[in-house]
Amino acid sequence: MSVDWEYGMCPLDTEPERFGLFEGLVATWQSRRKDGRRLPARKDLDFYDFVGWLGQIFIAKVERDPFDLRYTLWGTTLTRWWGIDYTNNTLGEASVEPALWHRVELQYFAEMDRAPFIGIASGYLTQHNRSFIKVLGIDLPLSDGDGLSHVLSVHHRIDVEDSARQLLPDCPITEFVAG
Repeated sequence: MSVDWEYGMCPLDTEPERFGLFEGLVATWQSRRKDGRRLPARKDLDFYDFVGWLGQIFIAKVERDPFDLRYTLWGTTLTRWWGIDYTNNTLGEASVEPALWHRVELQYFAEMDRAPFIGIASGYLTQHNRSFIKVLGIDLPLSDGDGLSHVLSVHHRIDVEDSARQLLPDCPITEFVAG
C-alpha cells in the first residue's frame, strides 16, 4: 500500500492571495512574525485568529531524538473525517500502516525543519479506511527558538477529482518528493 497524498512547498513570503481559500490564514500567520523572525512562535497565535476554521485545525509539536510530530490539538471536524481523534498521538500512529507516514510525511516535515516553507498537502484518507474523503491542507511552520517547534495545519474537504494545483492555480508550489 502507498500513501495517496501529494506534498508541496511554497516560499515563506509568498503573497497570501496566492493561497486561495487559505489567504486569510496565511496573511494572519505572516503578520505574526515578530522582530524580523522568519517564523512566528506558537505563543504569537491567538485562538480568535482561526474562528472560521477551528474544527479543521491540528497543531503538532515537534519531538526530537527521534524526530516525530505529536498532535497537541486535533479538531472535531478532522476527527469526523479521519474517524479518530489524533490528540496526543504521533504522526500516522492510528493509520492502517503507520510506517508509511514515516517514510513520506515525516520526511516532508523534516525538510520543513531543515529549510522552512509553507506546506501544501492533499490526499485521500485511505489509511483510515475513508478513501471516499479527500482533503487539502496548508501546513504553517512555527518556531519557539531554534528550528521547527510546532506545525499549524488547516484542512478543507475537497472533491475527489480536485487537486492542490487546480484549487490554488496561482500558488508557487514546488513538489516535495520523499527521498
